[in-house]
Amino acid sequence: MIPVTLDVPVRAAEASQLADLIFQFAENRKVDAALRRMLESRASQTPFESMRVHWGSFAPDPVANSTYYVAVDGRVSALLHIALSSAPASGLFHGQILVGRMRTPRGLEVVVNAIPFGPGDEEKILTYATQVDRSLLPGPQGVETLYIAARSDADTAFAQFRAVQRKYGLSVAAYTGAPHEGVYGAIRHGWREGFALEGDSEICSRCRFDGSSMRPEELDEKIDIARRVNGRTHDIDVVFDAPGVFTKASELGERLERLRENGRPVQVAFVELGCKPGVPYPSKWEDMAGWPEEIVSSVQWKAAGKPLVELRSRVEELTGAARAHGALIGVVGNAAMSEAVLEAIGAGANRRLWFELGEGLSSDRILELASSLRG
Repeated sequence: MIPVTLDVPVRAAEASQLADLIFQFAENRKVDAALRRMLESRASQTPFESMRVHWGSFAPDPVANSTYYVAVDGRVSALLHIALSSAPASGLFHGQILVGRMRTPRGLEVVVNAIPFGPGDEEKILTYATQVDRSLLPGPQGVETLYIAARSDADTAFAQFRAVQRKYGLSVAAYTGAPHEGVYGAIRHGWREGFALEGDSEICSRCRFDGSSMRPEELDEKIDIARRVNGRTHDIDVVFDAPGVFTKASELGERLERLRENGRPVQVAFVELGCKPGVPYPSKWEDMAGWPEEIVSSVQWKAAGKPLVELRSRVEELTGAARAHGALIGVVGNAAMSEAVLEAIGAGANRRLWFELGEGLSSDRILELASSLRG
């Protein structure tokens, strides 16, 4: 083994063991979910001390034979480039750090390089997703599911998305923060089931427009431009009402109908329910001073004085109006929403909802939120 003077992110000896494992079981085999699980199981028998391997990211080089990539956490987060010494060099990534040219325990001569691979390494993240493993890219997801959209901490978010999938069999994955950060989370957790990614990057699967601040003609033009640039399958989300303006089902239906009739269908229509950050939702109708009279009246006379019963009914109406035009309702959540409020919203939407993590809601609560929103 040739010693390396650079401060490499992983120990050369463990990199050699990792390479030995990969070439023993992955060489000349199809790299799929079953193989990744098998490698992870084998690796657990002799766990590495200086690094954590994210086996979901493991993929072969699309061009060079006997060359593989896998994301790890060592001294820093990195993408390891592992190849037989006889394999052709790959020019996909620049700035590689040599971990070592070494012989594995089974006598194979390999070269291991480390590529900086943190959430801020946008160019490298996008290179991996677009040129190494495109199955990790987002895509249109339809309107027959529950989405829980994180805005930050994509690594934690995708760990939670995986936990939801394992527990409930649901794919709720959606991300609205920096697009490359969302893809980073998908890479590290091997999320190949597709996910919703909102933003203005070319890799995004959807975009959002604030129709509350536009004339209808302006909104039409924005949607047309987005579809021309991104294609007809690009999802469109619209905010129709300004903050504090309660959404009415009848008006929502009219707006969605106008857009759909003119060839501009919307996938998510964000609604205003009266759930304010830092303010608990009313538990009885006497606490609803300042609310719209029609809502207070509905709580008092139709919902037997129970605000949550009225909330569920109102969400049902909004959901019906949206689904009649091929859309979901979107709700921005906050930490003041109790479990009972979340359950009312989820039940009213019949588990088909775009729920976005808003003020005070962190990515590590996604599994908990999914439990409540399932209704």
